[in-house]
Amino acid sequence: MLHRNNLSFDLSESFDETKKFENEFDALQIASEYTPVVYHIFSNYNFEVAYTFIKYKPGKVVFDNYDLLTGMVKEVISNRYKQQIALEQYCYLNANGLCCRDLRVQYLKENLPPKILFSEYCWPKEKFKKHAKLTDGIHVVYVGSIEFDPKSVEAFQYDLGAILSAQQVHLHIYPSHQHIVEEMQQNMKAFVTQELIDKYVHIHNVVSPLELISEISRYQYGLIISTTQVDFVDEGITYFHHMGDGLLPSKLFDYMEAGLFTLTQNARFIRFVLERYGNGKVVTSLEDIAEQCKHTPQTKINLPESLTLKYNSKRLVDFYLDLK
Repeated sequence: MLHRNNLSFDLSESFDETKKFENEFDALQIASEYTPVVYHIFSNYNFEVAYTFIKYKPGKVVFDNYDLLTGMVKEVISNRYKQQIALEQYCYLNANGLCCRDLRVQYLKENLPPKILFSEYCWPKEKFKKHAKLTDGIHVVYVGSIEFDPKSVEAFQYDLGAILSAQQVHLHIYPSHQHIVEEMQQNMKAFVTQELIDKYVHIHNVVSPLELISEISRYQYGLIISTTQVDFVDEGITYFHHMGDGLLPSKLFDYMEAGLFTLTQNARFIRFVLERYGNGKVVTSLEDIAEQCKHTPQTKINLPESLTLKYNSKRLVDFYLDLK
């Protein structure tokens, strides 16, 4: 495992060896010392490493992009990431294979390399310890990316905190980055009284991915929405509305694995997975979230084998071996 940033948790259970690189050419030099079946490159809003590997080809390269920019982000974002979008497009067209987290890549109309749909999936049931559900009220959790500017339509957590706390429903927020925690805690005071914040609005410190499932397993409901109007909207500054059609975020599998019933925006692929197994329900507004979690019984989550890593891992290995 080659990584640019310092590791915040132990990877020894999953990797025989980890090495830190300084830049894309350092990564290429280190990687060239090995002779793997493929180089599997993970990218997110920065494609310099993937571009370098795909251009110089130390071997077969699989491009795995967490968050598609091309055709999904609006002008204000695409202008900011113009150079990265050009690299992203090069990677999609020139990699030996594509590992796709969801269906957003279907919007790219070019002739693409061989691709596999390989989502985050769930670990074996015995991987993480689960806690008993809290019984002191209703607990809703949101995990992941946060827009902390209260004026943004994408900063739904503030209005949601006000609505849920007024209904005596607990809201738990787990940001992806620690610097956002203190900012959100301060901003929340303009929307919710300190008394209700202390009782019902819980903005947690960043939790290691290896601890997240256990941490959130004590709650009842998981949340996947994007704006104060729940869905992607025209006035949102980041994504076009069609972003939701093919999206399948990793938090969906975290919620199911932790035994949470998911309340989601009306995003086609997310809705399909949840409704197929009876693990979630579409909400239409922030007020609807409060209503649904108070009146929708929290049932036992159905976690089929087909949504586990163990079941799907051979598919990925076979994909590697079939690449030309």
